[in-house]
Amino acid sequence: MLALGLFVGPFAQNASADTSGDMLLLNNQLRFAVGSPTIPADPRVVQAAQNHANYSSANAVGGHYETAGLPYYTGYAPRDRVIAAGLTTTFVSEVATGGSALGGVAQLWDAPYHRLGMLHPQATSVGWGYSTLGGRSSVVGDITYDFGFRAVDFVRSPADRQTSIPTSWSGRESPNPLPAGVSGPVGYPIMLIYSQGRNVAMRAAEIVAPNGTRLPIYYAPQEFEYDYQVIVPQQPLAANTTYHVRFDINVSGVMVTNEWDFSTGTTISGSPAPAPIAPPADSGLHSSWAGQTSVPLLQPAATSQVTVSFRNTGTKTWTKGTAGTQVALGVRNDDVSFTALGLNSGWLSANRVAVQNEASVAPGAVATFTFTVKAPFGAGTVKLPLRPVIDGVAWLEDQGVFVPITTVVDYHSRWVSQSSYPTLRMGEVSTPLTISFLNAGSQTWVKGTLGQEARLGVNLDDATWAALAVNWPYTTRPAVQTETTVAPGTLASFTFQIRGPSQPGTYAIHLRPVIDGVTWLEDEGVFLYVTVIS
Repeated sequence: MLALGLFVGPFAQNASADTSGDMLLLNNQLRFAVGSPTIPADPRVVQAAQNHANYSSANAVGGHYETAGLPYYTGYAPRDRVIAAGLTTTFVSEVATGGSALGGVAQLWDAPYHRLGMLHPQATSVGWGYSTLGGRSSVVGDITYDFGFRAVDFVRSPADRQTSIPTSWSGRESPNPLPAGVSGPVGYPIMLIYSQGRNVAMRAAEIVAPNGTRLPIYYAPQEFEYDYQVIVPQQPLAANTTYHVRFDINVSGVMVTNEWDFSTGTTISGSPAPAPIAPPADSGLHSSWAGQTSVPLLQPAATSQVTVSFRNTGTKTWTKGTAGTQVALGVRNDDVSFTALGLNSGWLSANRVAVQNEASVAPGAVATFTFTVKAPFGAGTVKLPLRPVIDGVAWLEDQGVFVPITTVVDYHSRWVSQSSYPTLRMGEVSTPLTISFLNAGSQTWVKGTLGQEARLGVNLDDATWAALAVNWPYTTRPAVQTETTVAPGTLASFTFQIRGPSQPGTYAIHLRPVIDGVTWLEDEGVFLYVTVIS
């Protein structure tokens, strides 16, 4: 998903009273009308969109990329600004225009490449921003996506049997879906999107008028992605007319025909438009993300407490300890892989991190969920996806909330000293031998904690010397650190014994510090030479 710009002419000079919430409502109304799932606002995405609207208005510029040093700068590209607002996500698109807040949303929807992001069935959250700084109006929408689920198979716009569709479109959009040299007005663009990023290749398409006439169309090139197709009638459509659309396409290599009707009037083929489907009865159980504490950068196996807050946006009270009304914080989709990865530190279960702290949370009040996470051994960031749930009743809204846990590995060592090389008789046990290393990294070595404990290892886990071990803690680990903790810049000592081999000679054992489960430390060519005499 990439950023898009829409040319709509001069910007309005007067601020509108429309709010981000109004813009979200209109966007969701448009999505609902074509059968695409409605999506929530994420406060972080709202903030990113508002930040860019402020930047655009204050600097009298359009587009999606910001220049550091200019007023209201918060990040170069849309994804940078969403991350800066606190949400780390992979897929972000942005739409932007001018005019009034709601008018801008409507203009963006009419333009097919912009409508693509606004109606996409894989969208998971959205944020709308509106600014009139400097007397210049800016409308910005940021949208996040998750391609790992399939809420619907496909979405069509206009939808099947949808009425009151505009007859024409200005044709002004960047990038331009029309052939070079063609300008509007043209007919209203028609599009089809398949879920989960499936490749959609066009074979042929047609728009048929009631008298059987096939309208001349333009095929819009695919921009940014390949899960959709767009056709544009070359001339404005007739008013109060029902049209039949047919797309012959290949969907991930499978031949598919997708056809439907829509009308530019209030009826389909002379019949009244079908009544809208009534939404299911409201359960009264709803939530919205209200905030969360941050997790600092952690060394492997380190723990940190985190609190995530959700507002009760429903009509029923959440009561701790009462089945059917107690809210727990669950791992999305009951995923237990994060426990397998080692993040679970005293959670309620493999996929329930906590229950509400408060005895009761009335509608409008905020519930907090406090739990502890443990950093995985591998360097990098793991995103723990969370969602409130009333077990046995319902999951509450999925707003794409997650806690990022970042593991930083900075383990390093430097050889300092070691005992004299032993001379042994065959089968003789050596006196205790000690090798010392400096902790040359920035993270403490902690005895007894896997992922933080430093051990003296036989390089590359060579088991050749296992028969010579004398009470080694592990087959290829002669010793673990003697000290309870070894802070950066201090020394660790490793003490062990070895038995003389059964044949005379000189034996070289290659040794090297290791943090098991995480990383080997520096190989400085440290050897223990054992001389065996008869």
